[in-house]
Amino acid sequence: MSIKDGGEWLKLSISIWDDSKTKEEKKFKHPASFPISIASKLIRIYTEPGDTILDPFVGIGSTILAAAQLNRKSIGFEINKDYINIIKKRLINFDNDLYMIFNQSSLDIDKFLHEEQIDFCITSPPYWNILNRKRTADNKSIINYGNNKDDLSNITDYELFLSKIHIIFKKIHKLMKPNKHCVIIIQDIRKKSNFYPYHIDITKMMVNIGYSLEDYIIWDRKKEYNNLKPLGYPYVFRVNKVHEYISIFKKV
Repeated sequence: MSIKDGGEWLKLSISIWDDSKTKEEKKFKHPASFPISIASKLIRIYTEPGDTILDPFVGIGSTILAAAQLNRKSIGFEINKDYINIIKKRLINFDNDLYMIFNQSSLDIDKFLHEEQIDFCITSPPYWNILNRKRTADNKSIINYGNNKDDLSNITDYELFLSKIHIIFKKIHKLMKPNKHCVIIIQDIRKKSNFYPYHIDITKMMVNIGYSLEDYIIWDRKKEYNNLKPLGYPYVFRVNKVHEYISIFKKV
């Protein structure tokens, strides 16, 4: 914990955050990134300078960049080379000794890291294959991660998808130091008439692995959805999901 000011402590303790992506972050068009401001807050809450931070689904590198700015070491895994190139450009002004980025599947994470190496994990895993579909809330176009066969977002079966996520976070549990935190940023999923409580399924999975559930923070994203429509109208009422769950776990 590197937050010493009581006023800032109070502000960060409020259970709804409404951080928005910057213009730079939006231009990268990653389908499921989170703002560097959220990564920075969480890193300052749960780590100290010199700690090592892991992001197993690093995307455009919000975690890595925030860690570098705060003088923390970081390790990221990303199977999409295009995103690796974006990360390297974003980190051009930082010392290479502060970070390691592997162009590898996080299913192989234990081949590159050792037990009890990690002080903090923050990530946003794929939202199953939902991003291969047009977003119904505001009709935004399909933007997916790519066609790599090892990409979890290309799995069509939800239970199989969850089983792969389970394997990854079970490995991460061994890589983390005792009593350290792992934060997963996720949104529930709807496919037509089927609702998938992704954050609940992830919570059950994490507790089963051996993490304790510490809390949730709601990430309010209303400002990003500027063309909402009445879902299901006038036949079946559907909820417009404009929030995500910042799910906080601890290795026990």
